[in-house]
Amino acid sequence: MSNQAEQNEAVQPRLYFHYAGKTDTGIVRDHNEDAFILPIETGLSNLETQGYLYIVADGMGGHQKGEVASNTTIDAVSAAYYAKIQPLPTNDPEKTIINTLADAIQEANFKVLEATQGGGTTIVAAVLYDNLLVIMNVGDSRAYLLRHGELQLLSRDHSLVSRLVEMGRISPEEALTHPRRNVLYQALGQGGDLEIHTAIVEIELDDIIILCSDGLWGEISESAIQDVLLEVSNPAAALQRLIELANESGGLDNITAVIITVSDQEPPPDGYSEYRSPTQRTAVDDTRPSIAVMTKDDDDDALSEWQDE
Repeated sequence: MSNQAEQNEAVQPRLYFHYAGKTDTGIVRDHNEDAFILPIETGLSNLETQGYLYIVADGMGGHQKGEVASNTTIDAVSAAYYAKIQPLPTNDPEKTIINTLADAIQEANFKVLEATQGGGTTIVAAVLYDNLLVIMNVGDSRAYLLRHGELQLLSRDHSLVSRLVEMGRISPEEALTHPRRNVLYQALGQGGDLEIHTAIVEIELDDIIILCSDGLWGEISESAIQDVLLEVSNPAAALQRLIELANESGGLDNITAVIITVSDQEPPPDGYSEYRSPTQRTAVDDTRPSIAVMTKDDDDDALSEWQDE
């Protein structure tokens, strides 16, 4: 190997992804409508050429509809993505990943509509390929990036309070306790084309990505999430600690998260945790969060009515 090649390899080490996922019912609800999926569940041996896909979905609708919606979504998106994706070029994979993942989410949207007839779900999905991270979300499940000790929000909430904050009607602090903070204007299973938010990041060594439902970020602060990610290097152990904190704060909702750490060391051969959420649950009537019959283009008067309630 030439001196130049050795220098290039030293500057750009091979990146490995260490990851784990975990879900918890919380301490108030009787069943779990969240779901997640990790790349290892695909059974593919060529993840390095097609991308590592991670998904968290937060179902809603009660009477098992939310459970069906979230599980339909993670299975449909993963299956569609890997069925359509081709081995990615190292020079310009971004467009291919974005188009394929967006199509897979749109396809899942109609599958949820057919499967639940009234249920719905959020989704946040991440594809990691080489040094590229693509995030897509619908609803209020979130993606964060921890880099150089600072936690950054990569996703965008499709919620009423997020719209009100964007319009300057309420402050971010007021949004945390707003009575309509669980109302969404975008979710899978509600028909029509989706407004999919996309974020693209060039990842770096030691980055940490976390995907989570609002059962986590709605119960504990971003500073608390940041502290745990900084203090606990094992992703499975960090997940357990975050879930404990959410339950200690009330555990009002199902809690689900996936953590991915970017490393220059190979991950353990057996991984860090169980692969996905439980499939056996007891169904109860549970309709929170709700979906507002409101589009992004609704007028200011409609938003004012929501704000004043």
